[in-house]
Formats: sequence, C-alpha cells, structure tokens
Amino acid sequence: MNIASQQGRQLGDEKARGRACRAALCVLAYVLCACALLCLSAGPARGSLAFADEISSAEAKALLNDAESQMEVIAAEYQSLQDQIDELQAEIDESAASALEAQEALLEGRDDLSQSMRFEYRSENEGSYLGLLLDSENFFDFLRNIDYLIQIMNHQADEVQLQKQRQAEFQEISEKLNAQKVEQERKLAELGDKKAAAEQIVADAQAQLERSQDAEEKKRLEALASQAAGLQRSPQAEGQIADNSNTTDRQEAVSGDTPVVPDPKPDEGTDDGGGWQSGVASAYGGSSDPYTPNPGVTATGDVCDDWSMGVAVPMAWPNYRSLLGKTVEIRYNGMTVYATVNDCGGMMNGARSLDLQPGVFKAFGFDTCNAWGLRTVQFRFL
Repeated sequence: MNIASQQGRQLGDEKARGRACRAALCVLAYVLCACALLCLSAGPARGSLAFADEISSAEAKALLNDAESQMEVIAAEYQSLQDQIDELQAEIDESAASALEAQEALLEGRDDLSQSMRFEYRSENEGSYLGLLLDSENFFDFLRNIDYLIQIMNHQADEVQLQKQRQAEFQEISEKLNAQKVEQERKLAELGDKKAAAEQIVADAQAQLERSQDAEEKKRLEALASQAAGLQRSPQAEGQIADNSNTTDRQEAVSGDTPVVPDPKPDEGTDDGGGWQSGVASAYGGSSDPYTPNPGVTATGDVCDDWSMGVAVPMAWPNYRSLLGKTVEIRYNGMTVYATVNDCGGMMNGARSLDLQPGVFKAFGFDTCNAWGLRTVQFRFL
C-alpha cells in the first residue's frame, strides 16, 4: 500500500471519529435539556402538592358546618344530662333526709334495748327479776309478779321486733340511696365524655384550618371553642361560716402521732362507681375533747356536743365550703353511718379527711375521741 492510500484512510478515520463525537455531544445535550425540563417541571409540581394540603373555601365552610352541627347535638345532650343529674340530686337529698331520720330511730331503739338489757342482767336492787319472784309473799303475789315479768318480756320482744323493722327500713333506704348515687355518678361520667367529645371537635377543626387566614372562618372557630368551654356543671353554692362559730380554729383532739387503724372490714361495694373515697377520720367535740367548747357552735351554726351527728372537713380542700350542709355517708367495720357536714378545721392541713363528732363515733361503737383515734374509713358526699 502506498503512502497516499494510508493518508486517505487516516483522514477518513478522523472524519468518522469527529462525526461520532458530534453525535455523542448531541445526545449529551439532549439529556441535559431533558433534565433541565424535568427540574423546571418538578418545581411547580411540589408547589401544587403543597397547595393540595390546603382546603378550599368551600371545603372549609363544609367542615365548619359539620363541626357546628355536631357541637349543637352534643350541647343538647349535655344539657339533658345536666338536668337528669340535677333531678337525681333532688331525689338523693330526699333519700338522705329519710336515711338520717331512719338512722335516728335506729340508734334510739338500740339505746333503749341496751338499757333494758342492762337492767335485766345487771340490776343490783330488789327490783331484779329473780328477786321479784323470790320476794313474793304468797301464791297470789307470786302469780301477779309472774304476770308482770311476762309483760316486761313481751315488751322487750316487741322492742326487738320493732328494732328489726327499723333496721330493715334503714337498709332499704340505704340501698335506694346507693342506686340513686351510682346512677348519678354514671351520668356524671357521661357528662365528662360529652365535654371531651366537644373539645375534640374543636381540636380537629382547628388542625384542619390552622393555615386559614379567613376572618369569618376564624370567628366561627372561636365560637366553637367558646361553646365547648361553656359545657360545665353549674357551680355549687358555697356555705357561709357562722359569725358565732367557735369550733373551726380548734386544736386537734387526737394527736398527730396516733397510729392510723385500717378498716378491718372494707366494703367491696365501694368500688361500684358511687363516688366513694377512702381517707383518715379523726374525732373531736363533746366531753372527751379538752380543746373544743362543749357545747360548741360549728361553722354552720349547729351545736357540737356529746350527741351531735356532724362531721368537719378540712379547710385545705378548695371546695370545702360547697360541702357544708351536705350529708356524708361513712362506712367502717361493716357499719354505715350518715352524718351532716356542718363544720371545718385545719385537720393537719388536710391530711385527715373527716373529723367525727361524738354522735358519729358513738354510732360506730366508740365512747371517746381517743378511743376512736385515727381510722381509715370509706365515705362519699351525697
């Protein structure tokens, strides 16, 4: 092959490589242009996605309309429950008054029977039953004394039967009262659920309209929030402290180092949702309390003495004034006693839940403040 042919072939190869390079450059340019176009189109796509997260004015109005409709239903249901709770409270107040009356008759009957038994078995005079028979002067006197003793025994039997009837009546009223209280607590729980549902409606609407700048939408949201906040129970009236009260600033009759005696027979029925609480109860008032006037005048103006059936609550409780005048049901050692909240005090800055007056701790079988001491009780305000 001559030199001219070689040169021609080399020139052809160079032209071919040039065409290949230009083709490659064209492909590269095409790819770059395509990438640029994709980048340009990606920007608006992201912007469109962000815009899609925002709801339209029509959707916002529909959302608010639905929220307002739901709130209207909940508000009506809330008010209906509130009315039912108030009606139940009136029934509870009536039953509590009946329970206090039945308890008074029961305690009086118990005292009468106790005195009768003491006379029968512990009499030290000539009037004892056995002495009455042995001292009969003749047969006719003996028969007359026998008839007298039979009358006494019949009277005692009648009193025992009456006491059983009093106990049955007291138990019946207690059961009725418990059913009313459990039902009221159930409706109170429903009331709390309604309020929570209303707050959730507001929270959901606010979350979906958080980017909204529309003044009308904001106004409607604020109205919804205000309506939810307004779903509250009517405030309870607070009792006033009597001007002549002289028991509220008393020194504790039971010292702080007294050990707390647990309830030996805690009632399992107190976990039935009836508003039961557990706490320490102390004692004060009457002849066994050297620090409280006897008789004393309680916060509500009632008398505190050796027979008073009242209790005090700690002033450390934020709502203690609203409890004045209420009936409290107390359970200890398998027994139930009803009392009236008519006093308040320091009570170790609220470490003690109730302070029992003499009539109350005597109903549980204790004679003095120190005999009662400090005991764990279960209680609820009616």
